[in-house]
Amino acid sequence: MPEAPKELVPAKVNAKALFLVGTTAWLIALLTLGVMHLAERSPDGRYAWVAVAGIALGAAGYWWAHRVHLIDDQGMSE
Repeated sequence: MPEAPKELVPAKVNAKALFLVGTTAWLIALLTLGVMHLAERSPDGRYAWVAVAGIALGAAGYWWAHRVHLIDDQGMSE
């Protein structure tokens, strides 16, 4: 009879770095869209709002993780 699969344990991630990298990626996307707009090659304006939403949600997630103490002093999730 085969062995039962072992239960997976949650990965420990650096939540602080994860939020910062994600928010930075959205900021770069917004800056890229701004440069495209200045070069008169602007795509649909809704893309900029998506990037703004990503920045706002990333900042809110960063604040929330610290507020409810989901990360320790080194930024690792608990």
